Amino acid sequence: MIKLERFSAWILLILIIFYVVSGYGITKRIIDPVFAKYLHDKLLAIPFFVFFVLHVGIATKYALMRWRVFKTRKSANFYAAIFVLIVLGLFLWFYFI
Repeated sequence: MIKLERFSAWILLILIIFYVVSGYGITKRIIDPVFAKYLHDKLLAIPFFVFFVLHVGIATKYALMRWRVFKTRKSANFYAAIFVLIVLGLFLWFYFI
């Protein structure tokens, strides 16, 4: 899970760079504003949020394990899975409404 957390962090870095470039593309016209708006509003939102929730959920799990909040690794994994599923479900619900 640590490799997944680190992989998601690198993907997030790339997605944030695309968000910044597309945001400047919309406002400062450094790239085509129509493409920048499509990229910013439609294309990047779901992957950004999926990788953000994965990254935060796994990192939080390990932090709570270090603080000895969970007694077993199984309960920590259960927390991480439930957290990720609930937050992703809420996001998708809000995104598609």
